[in-house]
Amino acid sequence: MPALDGIRGLAIALVMVQHFFPFNDRGVTLLDDLVFGLANRCWMGVDLFFVLSGFLITGILWKARGKDHFFRNFYMRRVLRIFPAYYLLLAIFFLLLPALGSVPIDAYLADSAPDSIWHWTYLSNFRIAWRGEWYDQLIPNVFWSLAIEEQFYMVWPAVVFICSRRGLYALCSALFVGALALRWQMALDPEVNWVTRFVLTPTRMDGLVLGSLLALLYQSSVRESLGARRLIMAIGGVGLLIVAYLTLQRYEGWQEAPQQTLRFTGIALASGALVWLCVTGPEGTWLKKLFCLAPMRFLGKYSYALYLWHGPADALVRHFFPPEGVMFGSRVPAQLLFVGITTTVSIVAALLSWNLLERHFLRLKKTFS
Repeated sequence: MPALDGIRGLAIALVMVQHFFPFNDRGVTLLDDLVFGLANRCWMGVDLFFVLSGFLITGILWKARGKDHFFRNFYMRRVLRIFPAYYLLLAIFFLLLPALGSVPIDAYLADSAPDSIWHWTYLSNFRIAWRGEWYDQLIPNVFWSLAIEEQFYMVWPAVVFICSRRGLYALCSALFVGALALRWQMALDPEVNWVTRFVLTPTRMDGLVLGSLLALLYQSSVRESLGARRLIMAIGGVGLLIVAYLTLQRYEGWQEAPQQTLRFTGIALASGALVWLCVTGPEGTWLKKLFCLAPMRFLGKYSYALYLWHGPADALVRHFFPPEGVMFGSRVPAQLLFVGITTTVSIVAALLSWNLLERHFLRLKKTFS
């Protein structure tokens, strides 16, 4: 499904745009406000990844049910795909850099280094939830979503192995509603802030289980139903409207408002509709053509490496070229130049990661097919 590579490319592009821009909607001019405001609303890239992961992983697991070495093959293929690049980055970040004895590097690591065990064990999202705040630097902050996906991978094969199709339909639906209900309940608790709700696996399950539900529908007669396609498009449209409305609500303390928990529900529904349209739509549609474009598929192919290495690229470029300057009466030119340089460095790092490390491990996946 080439279009899914393009969707993955869109997701990583959204993530990188948001992270490369400072979290500030205001600028020197109206153009600044528009550009920075749009960039800071690209948070939905991670949610798109969640829906896509649920769709792909559940599709793989459902096809493999009843076959030999069901668990061994799944877990080994995930290990070969995920662990090498991830643990290389952790080794550089938490072992090599501290050994250099550099004062600026030690200052950069001061906030996150004491929590390294949480990252090594894919539990960083729980540590961030416990802290109730992000780390000072970008690099450790991106690990929370990888932790959620890894926790999903640990549990979901057993769920798919045990449950019937009908049971999975019911469970996915219950978890989707339950994630929203839990976020809402936590939003009513003054002792729990928005960061905690943002990173916990139970509160972010809706995207993963919606993707899983769509994978089960895709491997059924619903796949050919025009009525189901129209219904899913309508639901996705509603989700998009929810996201658009709530994204415009940026009053003081907006992130703590209970209704803001609906943002994740809305983007999950919109992302699910996008995935469904791309996998069930006829060939030659403009949507499939868009996501099959070479640049989109290129980003999708290297999205995992880009997700890992765009943080170090940001830190490196920001050290030598901080984009806070005003050029031609606007902050936008300097910021766009920074984004261009940092994106280039990220792509170079991703290509090195893929060619020197990842692809050699991926060749071993055929042993566990």
